Amino acid sequence: MYEALAKRVSQLPEEPGVYIFKDESGEAIYVGKAKRLRRRVLSYFRESTWAKNDKVRKIAEEALDIDFIIVTSEREALLLEANLIFKDKPKFNVLLKDSRIYPYIFVSEHDYPYIGVTRTRGDPGTYFGPYTSAGLVRRLIELLQRIFKIRTCTLDLKKVKKPCFLYHLKMCSAPCVSKITEDDYRSNLDSLRAFLEGDTLEVREALMERMNLLSEKLQFERAAEIRDILSSMDHLYSFQGVEVSFDLKADILCVSSGLAALLHVRGGMLLGKLVFDFPEGTPVDFITQFYYAKGNMKPRSLIVSGLNKSSTRQFRRDFQYIGEPRDEQEERLLRIAFQNIDEELKIRLNATSSLKQAQQILGLRRFPSRIEAIDISHTQGLYTVASVVVFDNGKPNKSEYRRYRITEIVEPNDFESMAIVIKRRYSKHPLPDLLLVDGGEPQLRAVEKAFGKMNLAMCETVGLAKEHNELVFPDNRARVKLPIEHPVIRMMVSIDDEAHRFAVNYHRILREKRYQSSSLDDIPGIGPKRKKALLRAFGSVRGIKTASKEDLYRVLMNSKSVEAVERWIVEKGGD
Repeated sequence: MYEALAKRVSQLPEEPGVYIFKDESGEAIYVGKAKRLRRRVLSYFRESTWAKNDKVRKIAEEALDIDFIIVTSEREALLLEANLIFKDKPKFNVLLKDSRIYPYIFVSEHDYPYIGVTRTRGDPGTYFGPYTSAGLVRRLIELLQRIFKIRTCTLDLKKVKKPCFLYHLKMCSAPCVSKITEDDYRSNLDSLRAFLEGDTLEVREALMERMNLLSEKLQFERAAEIRDILSSMDHLYSFQGVEVSFDLKADILCVSSGLAALLHVRGGMLLGKLVFDFPEGTPVDFITQFYYAKGNMKPRSLIVSGLNKSSTRQFRRDFQYIGEPRDEQEERLLRIAFQNIDEELKIRLNATSSLKQAQQILGLRRFPSRIEAIDISHTQGLYTVASVVVFDNGKPNKSEYRRYRITEIVEPNDFESMAIVIKRRYSKHPLPDLLLVDGGEPQLRAVEKAFGKMNLAMCETVGLAKEHNELVFPDNRARVKLPIEHPVIRMMVSIDDEAHRFAVNYHRILREKRYQSSSLDDIPGIGPKRKKALLRAFGSVRGIKTASKEDLYRVLMNSKSVEAVERWIVEKGGD
């Protein structure tokens, strides 16, 4: 088989293109590009190459087939390679991995497009970012609404009869009721896009000119509105904490120590400080995967060190400038990018140290690189939910968080709820290195019983009794009590708090939906606030039906409303 593959390689053309090594199942295991296909691929079968590069030897030994695609230029080969790596994710290629899930600003493709925040890139439209902070994105969206008045709702505008409160707050131009023409709306949207691409100085100057003109015309109230917008813009600049000149529209990239750091600078704002896992990656690998394969918006300038002339030439047509820093400001920003890598390495070193201590203190057989935590939430048994949060190497992996609605039980029972979620979770998902449970011995016995019913060996599990900062075990080992400043207990408490936050948030969503829609809507004179107050006070429609007139009055504080509720109970039985 090896000789047959080598013979086929010897017949490859000496043209630019992409080559794809495949395994016995036909899956791509490595994708590469070459200016001359035959010469490049033949190097994978030379012992002299193997002596220098062990990965090349492993590719040649594991490959059972090879495919190739001829292109017209080295640049085409580079772009095709990036797309194939992104699509197939071959195991021997360097893959760019987000160290966390970053938010984007999204502009839809409707007749009157809306803007919003998203962490996924599935819907058709334009994506700006990624940005570092969701808080920064919310501030930016609010500023954009006040300046350009683009809608943020996702409603079908044909079904809207009157403008919402954002129109009255002068944060939306109300295209839903034709308060703006499509041409004017598109013009505002074009200005918004330009702002996000870095033309902030032009927008600022136009706002100042308009404010001065309104002042001259003695329209002081409207001038004050623009003054407030400019103040919000200044506040947004100060929020970023880094001074950047208004005319800089660039990305700053550095690759080091298995990580890549990227700064997004647009028109005086440092909008993103991003860090990616990138083992064995090079700046060229990052550029092709991040900008071409993933389709992120290219900046006007890309400041990056370590590119040779050939690589710079390949990318030059897509950037006004690409290469080393041109001035002191860009050199300072590149240093900040490297500092971000240093800080990330320190955080990971501390997390690794805490995990090693946890393995030793808890007597774990395996290093706890993957920890999952479960939390149960309900209100007097109403809408019982469970959350499962996942931490990989000490960091939250939010894309793998899951939440479960527990509908199998009527009365509140945390132990039975725990058993139900254990079964639903681990009948479909692999076991973690460590399972963290909120509670002590009773909760652990429920977990153990659930695994027993599934005929599944229980993974290493520990309970957290937070009231005493104690770690509890399912066997006969004594509890471990650690001081609150100990890194292991701090880590366990933070993971447990995250599971609790995620569960409570889901429970709150369900509860709010319940408040928004119920049979109480049929009662004349009972609006959303009173409906919410009744459900909070009595827990359910059944509770309201059995409440006394005095109890109803204490909640509603209105005799007519109490009479309406009593009539509804008699006439419709609360159904």
